[in-house]
Amino acid sequence: MIQTNPEIENIVQLATNYAATNQHEYVTLEHLLYAICSYKPFYDLLEIQNTDTDGLLADIDHYVKAQAHLVPKEMKKEIIPRKTHALERVFNRSFTQVLFSGRSHVQVIDLFLSIGQENNSHAVYFMVKYGINRGELVDLYNERWSGITTRQVMAESQADHVLAEFCDNLNKQAVDGKIDPVIGRDFEIEEITEVLAKRNKSNILMVGDPGVGKTAIAEGLAKKIVDKQVPDYLIDFTVWNLDISTLLAGSKYRGEFEEKLQTVIKALKAKKKVILFIDEAHQMRGAGAGSGSSVDFSNMIKPAISKGEIKVVASTTWEEYSESFEKDRALMRRFYRMTIEEPTSDVTKDILRGLKPYFEEFHNGEIHDDALVAAVDLSVRYQTDKKLPDKAIDLIDTASAKVKLKRSNFVLQRKDIIEAVSKATKIPVDQLGTDQGSVGISKLEDHIKSKLFGQDQVVDTLLETIYVSKAGLKAINKPIGSFLFIGPTGTGKTELAKLISEHMNMKLLRYDMSEYQEKHSAAKLIGAPPGYVGYDDANLGGGLLVSDIEKNPNCIILFDEIEKAHRDVSNVLLGLLDEGSVTSSNGKKADARNAIIILTSNLGATAGDQNAIGLGRDFEKVGEDDKAVKQFFKPEFRNRLDGVCKFNKLETMAIKKIICKFITELNELLVEKDLKIRLTEEAIKHIADVGYDPKMGARPLQRTINNLIKIPLSKKLIFESVEPNHIIIVDYVNDEIIFNVKSTEVDFDQPKVNNDGYIILDQFKPKS
Repeated sequence: MIQTNPEIENIVQLATNYAATNQHEYVTLEHLLYAICSYKPFYDLLEIQNTDTDGLLADIDHYVKAQAHLVPKEMKKEIIPRKTHALERVFNRSFTQVLFSGRSHVQVIDLFLSIGQENNSHAVYFMVKYGINRGELVDLYNERWSGITTRQVMAESQADHVLAEFCDNLNKQAVDGKIDPVIGRDFEIEEITEVLAKRNKSNILMVGDPGVGKTAIAEGLAKKIVDKQVPDYLIDFTVWNLDISTLLAGSKYRGEFEEKLQTVIKALKAKKKVILFIDEAHQMRGAGAGSGSSVDFSNMIKPAISKGEIKVVASTTWEEYSESFEKDRALMRRFYRMTIEEPTSDVTKDILRGLKPYFEEFHNGEIHDDALVAAVDLSVRYQTDKKLPDKAIDLIDTASAKVKLKRSNFVLQRKDIIEAVSKATKIPVDQLGTDQGSVGISKLEDHIKSKLFGQDQVVDTLLETIYVSKAGLKAINKPIGSFLFIGPTGTGKTELAKLISEHMNMKLLRYDMSEYQEKHSAAKLIGAPPGYVGYDDANLGGGLLVSDIEKNPNCIILFDEIEKAHRDVSNVLLGLLDEGSVTSSNGKKADARNAIIILTSNLGATAGDQNAIGLGRDFEKVGEDDKAVKQFFKPEFRNRLDGVCKFNKLETMAIKKIICKFITELNELLVEKDLKIRLTEEAIKHIADVGYDPKMGARPLQRTINNLIKIPLSKKLIFESVEPNHIIIVDYVNDEIIFNVKSTEVDFDQPKVNNDGYIILDQFKPKS
């Protein structure tokens, strides 16, 4: 099937718009010729042929405006210019010509040659008048668009033209001031110059993580060449940046890509003192290869780079290096592999100080040095998915753009960097930086202790570890904290994790370890191993844990009931507890240095309830929980924990406070109904007696409150229609829970717990 391409469609649209703009009734051959000749790539070809293209366009324009039929005034808004019969013949002839040539796409040159066959037209008259040699024009077109050249040796002027079409001249960009200075990379650039001086295989492949500055090093080499800061051997060299996508663009049929690439290679050979930079070099493998063919970019360029005819500097990432270059040993041996490491924080700060004037000039303001330091320190700590210096530079640029748009007097300070980090990581501002975090963190203790009762010692231990981490006194490659919560069920282990998540605005990632009891279930966390279904899947292969941490690096990871999981799961968690990272089965690493890791367990909880031998009363066996933990967890696992927090059994005082907490939550639900509920001392005591089980903790209290309070209250609200602006007092009289509805015209105080844990009855009396 014969098809057009975007170039043809653009030219036809240009001819139609040209006719419509001039209010012409028809689109003629002359309109089409005008559109073709004004098309920039074709215009350049005519200029190479020494054609007076501007004069040609002026004559065509004068003719069509003088001779073309105009649209009647009353129809101007309704009529679209129509094609003439001659124009239809040109299109049909072009399609026929392409069909018999075995091609599938119509090209610009096909339309031009088809116009030339309309001998009785003014279009042909203009071609003859301006001496357009159609045969020579075809040769030039093939050289430019297809890479076909009949010359064995390409002229240097033509080589410049070819390279300019497919490559960017980095030397020229350096002269124009479009390349920033490269700081702290002198060693790498010196190593590149040494390899380029080799006789054969003078090619370098830079391999490093994204963002470490591989492209910047290549640009820095061009800038040093321009500044004459390289050995004499390289002073006259030009660095060209090849964009492989430009070679692929428009290559719609077999052989076109190969012809373009061969033209580029001939141009490089003609120029001689040229360094070809190929970014994202892994694209070389497979680029331009047709179905069932092994001929691609890499195979076509191998002979030239092997003989030293072309000097190539390429860059790629470690992941792509493993996928592409390691599988093609013939290609790899032609390159000298150079590892590009992430610069240190100190080097990155020097880089930012060197770039500071350029950012200040662009954003028209001032950047404080403390902002530069904060950009490095905070990006290292909280933007773990990126690498220096790119993430620090991007942070400075992002914060500068935000400040420039908000304030007329542009001054970038540390607080602006903190706000930018907060926006990027979703971490609250009051938790970033020791100077800002003290305000928010200080309220954490009050928040937790107001909702979690009877476990003050555990809360203190947990918060002390968080304080050390937030103050920057903990190793940077460790999680914020890792804890094992042990104790009876219903004592608040999971609730404590939820409270921290709520106050610190950290995503809670909860994993129920009862779902990981089988040996193979560890694969659910880190992904399927090689050879198993789902290994190559982006979601299944990465694993639930790795994927969740990657999406939420600032989080609380809760492994609930860890003792129920298979032993292999504990082994998976060793790296997470020690280095703050976990690696999936397919090599993807998730960084959890900004996470709090909590493991809960009931180990040893039942041992303390057993009767001692020879005694007739129950007592708590001291140390049974520690013994159970040591028996279950290996020493290397326990040593990676920041602490083992023991939750106590809930006492009467704590139970009564928990009941008050549940009633407070119930009052929040009654706000919409303009009602309040209060419990008397006797009611609190009765609910505590009924709902508290030493072995079950506070969990039965919810069911008890539901049965004794919520269900009867819901019936009263539905069937007895309690009026708004009333208070419902719940009392326990004669072994029965009763509800008394009182008016709230007189305000009642919030009930309080006395030293003995009982509600003070006087609090339910109206204020005097």
